[in-house]
Amino acid sequence: MKHSATLFADDAGRYAYVKAGFSWPALFLGSFWAVAKRRWWLLLLMLAMDACLWFGSHLATELRIGPMMLLMAAVELSYLLARGWFGNRWLEASLRSHGYKPVAPGTGTVR
Repeated sequence: MKHSATLFADDAGRYAYVKAGFSWPALFLGSFWAVAKRRWWLLLLMLAMDACLWFGSHLATELRIGPMMLLMAAVELSYLLARGWFGNRWLEASLRSHGYKPVAPGTGTVR
C-alpha cells in the first residue's frame, strides 16, 4: 500500500512532512503528538478537551449514573477517533497558517 505525504517548506528553509489520511500517533498519543509536532495551540485545545472529558467521566462514575457513563464513554471514543481522523489535517492547516507552502514534487520549489 502506497502512503502519500506532502512536503511543506517555509521562507526560512524549514521543512515538514504531513502524511495523508489517518494519524495513528494522534489517535494514541494525543497531547504528546501535539508537543512532538510543536503545535502549541493545538496542544492547549487537546489538553482542555482531555480535562473536560476526564472531569465528566469521573463525575459520572462518582454519581453512578449509568446512562451518563455510557455517554461519556461514547464521547471519549469519538474524540479519540476524531484526533486520528483529523490530526494530519490539523497539522497541515497549522503549517499553512505559519507560512509553510507545499513543495512541488521533483522540483524542490515552493508551489
